[in-house]
Amino acid sequence: MKTVKILGAILMASTGFFGCKTKDIGLQKENLSTFTLKANLENLDTEYLIYSEKNDAYPDGYRRDTLWVKNGRFTFTDSVDDYKLYFIHVVNTRSWQREYNGKTYTSSTKADVNRLWFIGYPGAEITCTGRVDDYMVNAKLSDKKGVNQDFTIIQEKTFPLIDKAHALKVRTYTEELSEEESKKLSDSSDVLFKQAIELKKEFAKNHPKSIAASYVFMDGYYRKYFTHDEAKAVLAGFDSEALSGTPFYDEVKSRIEAVESTQIGMPAPEVVTNNTLDGSEFKLSNFKGNYVLLDYWGTWCGPCMAEIPKIKEYYNKYSDKNFVVVGVNSGDAVPRWKKTVEENDYNWEHIQTTNENNLLVPFNVNSFPTKILIDPEGKIIYNSKNPEKVDMYAMLDNIFKKG
Repeated sequence: MKTVKILGAILMASTGFFGCKTKDIGLQKENLSTFTLKANLENLDTEYLIYSEKNDAYPDGYRRDTLWVKNGRFTFTDSVDDYKLYFIHVVNTRSWQREYNGKTYTSSTKADVNRLWFIGYPGAEITCTGRVDDYMVNAKLSDKKGVNQDFTIIQEKTFPLIDKAHALKVRTYTEELSEEESKKLSDSSDVLFKQAIELKKEFAKNHPKSIAASYVFMDGYYRKYFTHDEAKAVLAGFDSEALSGTPFYDEVKSRIEAVESTQIGMPAPEVVTNNTLDGSEFKLSNFKGNYVLLDYWGTWCGPCMAEIPKIKEYYNKYSDKNFVVVGVNSGDAVPRWKKTVEENDYNWEHIQTTNENNLLVPFNVNSFPTKILIDPEGKIIYNSKNPEKVDMYAMLDNIFKKG
């Protein structure tokens, strides 16, 4: 058994998921309330953990705090006004080093089972018991409303499978294996991952009133575990009276609806935000009469950054016509976003998605880069996620040559 000696970190799940209104089940909602998590984990041999949450209000885009640990026990309290996913990084991921072109690179498995996951909500008193087993946090969670008991059910089923899958995958990178041996381990790892995914899908289907299940469903839909038709069927099986107004349910419902409402030929949904470079209001409908290209990007996204010079070329080529580019940034701290735009002279419109105003949901953006082209009437004429692949740049050339 390996004891844990690490400073942990918690990162919010991507992508700005949880900024919706709430109808708190069995609890009168206040403007702002708190919850408390009391944890007792065997083998947690460290003096403190570091809590880190993506938050654009802070200079580097992260809010941090120290969680002091004594004999495996720690308490975490936070202010929330809705159901919100948390995960605290407790133990190291499996990692390995490789040499390439004279340089040493470190890689690691995905940070999932090495975290303590839970759902906070106003007034919650959450208890956590369990242990740290090598690279996995084996925790049992509970609260009076049963939200985290449900979350424990799916974690207990999937975490051991994912942990074994990671262990097998790492062997393919760290051991001297034949091609056949490596493939066998890799295939076995993939089987375990798929089993975990199927368990998550079944959990979502079989818990129609569960807040935790609505999160698992939302996360699974974002990660494309469900086909669109499968997702519609699961959504229809949820108890809308119990869950409507809660953030995970509302987001996945909006995303599923967006798939059908943002098909080619459909009117583009309105986008309104003050998250602009200068804080002024942006309204997508103000650009009617123009061809508008929405480019969803982030500095962390290699393909996004690789394609921006091409976007810049086409913006400069047709900016004297009725062509508007709107960069929709996701995942960057505000200073980094603004500095990147300024230093590279990205001289088109720029807005940013945030937790409070999630601009990914209206078009169901779940991969980067994503590009959407809207015609002067406000109809969608191109979406890079469309299975029918079209050369957007050739389309732009044809449009403006005709003009």
